[in-house]
Amino acid sequence: MLEKYYAYNGQMTESQWKRLIAVQAALEVAKESARATTACVRSDKVENDLDFAAKKIEVLADAIQSALDIE
Repeated sequence: MLEKYYAYNGQMTESQWKRLIAVQAALEVAKESARATTACVRSDKVENDLDFAAKKIEVLADAIQSALDIE
């Protein structure tokens, strides 16, 4: 889904590709978190998960990308 964000001209740089992979991984973590069961009312949980993801997805993507860049 996000591949076309950078590839509007058919090309993507290596740094753009790496960032895309990190963001997709962060979105998968957020998706699985939203899917998990808790004691919260479902509507509250979804709202809380979406708010948290919107605020922290960049931080999580940065952490994933940083971990992958360690040699």
